[in-house]
Amino acid sequence: MAQEKKQATIYDVAYRAHTSLATASRVINGKDNVAEPTRQKVLKAIKELNYKPNAMAKGLAMQKNTHVAIIVPEINYTYISHVVAGLMDCAKKYGYDCLIFTTENRADVNKVLNKVLSLRVNGVIVFNDYLDEKDVGVLTDFEIPTVTIGLDLKTKSSVTWHYKNQIKEIVDNCLNNKHKEVFFLKVKNSGKMEQRLLNAVIETYHEHQKEFKNIIEVPDSYKETYPIMHRHFLKHKQGFYIALRDSIAIAALNAAMDLKKDVPNDVEIMAMIGTKYSELTRPKLSSFDIDMRGLGYESMEVLTKLIQSDKKIISKKLPFAFIQRGTTK
Repeated sequence: MAQEKKQATIYDVAYRAHTSLATASRVINGKDNVAEPTRQKVLKAIKELNYKPNAMAKGLAMQKNTHVAIIVPEINYTYISHVVAGLMDCAKKYGYDCLIFTTENRADVNKVLNKVLSLRVNGVIVFNDYLDEKDVGVLTDFEIPTVTIGLDLKTKSSVTWHYKNQIKEIVDNCLNNKHKEVFFLKVKNSGKMEQRLLNAVIETYHEHQKEFKNIIEVPDSYKETYPIMHRHFLKHKQGFYIALRDSIAIAALNAAMDLKKDVPNDVEIMAMIGTKYSELTRPKLSSFDIDMRGLGYESMEVLTKLIQSDKKIISKKLPFAFIQRGTTK
């Protein structure tokens, strides 16, 4: 009796075509962001292997486990570790085991996607600026429930928070009432979240018929940011300073205080993302009140609903408030 021929999988296609799983997925699902020579190699492999596109979906359905994947850039930032803690708290409630994947740069993305696909996880949480909508699409193409945090993608499930209007109001108030210039402390290669914050500042300046030029590029380091801001404050007496994270804002605050600047009357400083350290500075640092652990918990709740229902997209926007402490008035 002849042995039944094994159905080819996408792994076989990717191997035969010498491409990544992500690239094979894009070709199989008709995406256009693949170089034509590579597309032809994948199509040739599909034909040679008699690959059926629904085979992977069936395989996934039959081989589920209790794993969910969490993709983050790294977990040494306090706010990211709080989000991950919230994700794991909620996952435990539903009996899921969390697999954490980190990326150091854009080059790691395909490797991580390949690994996540190969593990046949129940779902994926993405809190990572290195991944874009096309990358998330690779996961959803395989019908893997996926939720992004902080990436407001219209065609994907996401958990985000309202911030644009609050930032615009703060900048508008600086220009209209305080007559202070706004400065933005931009960490090199920080990612999309910081860029969206900066875009809100730029947009508000444009509404005042002004071009925003006050971008101060700083390293992703308190120690290295401090001397940059120290030199800056030697030349600037006034201003409203915005940073994404409190560690960068605190470097600016300490530089200003060491130079005897009048905080908050002349120099005002705030952070978009505050942690417990915002309340340990003197004066206390103004920041947005974002419950990062709660954000993680809520995001895993959304992923669980996707896993346990037939819904394709669930999106949620969480409210948060600007807490004015001692560094703004």
